[in-house]
Amino acid sequence: MEKTLPFRRRKTSTEKARILAARAQSQLCNRDFAAQHGIALSTFYRWQQQLSTGQRADRAHLIEVPNLLSSAPAPRTYRVQLANGTVLEIASGFVPEELRSLTQLIQSL
Repeated sequence: MEKTLPFRRRKTSTEKARILAARAQSQLCNRDFAAQHGIALSTFYRWQQQLSTGQRADRAHLIEVPNLLSSAPAPRTYRVQLANGTVLEIASGFVPEELRSLTQLIQSL
């Protein structure tokens, strides 16, 4: 008869963080703590590495930088100030009839 190994469910990142937090409170050495939780010592260290890498990634910020090498021109924007002080910003490629209707509607308010 063939012996089957028990199925090991993967731990979620939340479970891993909880286990690592429990280690910080434990008086056990890493080897004993990992053994007590049924985790290989190498897995325990990998989780620590992943957690510290993840925390550094959380502190990173995205900075948008214009693509100066792009040959595509930026879309033009027109600013129109109406007599009542209303300012419209219109992107290039607008439909003149729609703009006319919109300005008439705004001036009637």
